[in-house]
Amino acid sequence: MSLKKEVFAGLKWSTLSTIILALVALLKISILTRYLDKADFGLMAMVTFVMGFMNLFNDMGLVSAILHKRGVTKEEYGSLYWLNLFVSFAMFGVLWLVTPFISYFYGEDQLNILIPLLGINLIISGIGQMFRTIEQKNLRFKNISLIEISAAVVSLALAIYLAVDGYGVYSLIYSSLLKFALTNIFYLFLGLKHYGLLLHYKFSETRPFLKIGMYQVGGQIVNYFNRDLDILIIGKLFSPELLGGYSLAKQLVMRPAQILNPIITRVASPTLAKFQDNKEVLKRNYLKLVNIISTINLPAYLGLFIFAPWIVQILYGEGFEDIVSLVRVLSVYMAIRAIANPMGSLVIATGRTDIEFYLNLFVLLVTPICVVIGAQFGIMGAAVGITFSILLMFFPGWKLLIYKMTGATFKEYCKAIFVLKLELLKGKF
Repeated sequence: MSLKKEVFAGLKWSTLSTIILALVALLKISILTRYLDKADFGLMAMVTFVMGFMNLFNDMGLVSAILHKRGVTKEEYGSLYWLNLFVSFAMFGVLWLVTPFISYFYGEDQLNILIPLLGINLIISGIGQMFRTIEQKNLRFKNISLIEISAAVVSLALAIYLAVDGYGVYSLIYSSLLKFALTNIFYLFLGLKHYGLLLHYKFSETRPFLKIGMYQVGGQIVNYFNRDLDILIIGKLFSPELLGGYSLAKQLVMRPAQILNPIITRVASPTLAKFQDNKEVLKRNYLKLVNIISTINLPAYLGLFIFAPWIVQILYGEGFEDIVSLVRVLSVYMAIRAIANPMGSLVIATGRTDIEFYLNLFVLLVTPICVVIGAQFGIMGAAVGITFSILLMFFPGWKLLIYKMTGATFKEYCKAIFVLKLELLKGKF
């Protein structure tokens, strides 16, 4: 199959999977808000923040390294698998040790149970995530889509059943555990069947991957705090109920990008990597990618901003009117993040995770200041603060990353963003 056919086949399945998964997630939240209170969502936001941070170390950046590196041998895959599995167990041990301190920081005793319970996902992910990466590298998105859709639907059914039965926040925890277990077990069986797994480990074989991956992890850690520091601050300064309302608003505004962006970027990352040796071709295709992302995201977020009161009413029901203003402010924030999202594909394609790390380190100097100052005026202030911080980083992001990697001028970059047209529909990507 030609590269063009592989890309469009991957795009088809990626589109189907992304839309269904996003709709399932949206349906899940919409139903559970009828049975759970804001405090439950606030607790889950705290647990999710901690787990998201731990997952950065659990991955070690190996996903990006495997996608970037060509001609990976079975011996290298074997070494990477066993290293990743060992790290998964180690990260769970670290999480178990630090949980009491996290619970004390937030002043929530329930976290002593919730965090280690959801932390089992760290171990579960270690058994299958590398095989998922191999499937993605080979553009086999049909397998990925079928596995993730099946697991999401079963997980949704369990979450609804437990919520109706009065399990509260545990309905969110147990459904997440089931989803992780199903997906990773399926990836393990699929990987063993198609690729096999050697009982082989040699650290020297993992070193080139770790060199790329460690910069990626460093960049992701900094970027994670840049993106979710608002959750940390609000969780500390305000009640779980207020954090729950903010978290629901943020989940809502993230949904369009979660639906739309992965459709393109999951295929774009391995595709752009094929052009890493030709800077001009890489620039041309990257700008097309930015244009596609902008064309589908900007109208979506404009619609969310305008129709926020009706959307909140339909999805969350009565009692959530107070988050409408948050949804509108955060819509601006997420629109900008959505446009910047293809930078990740560019970093993976070029292997220049070091540049991403230094850029994110610079962002870390700006974001906390804006969020902390804004939080002094309440939750709305925190939302305005994080939105202002991302506006400040628009030009430096182009200069330090996009221009350096592709040579695209600021005018070319802005044109790709604001001159909306679907290059994808012309079959040129």
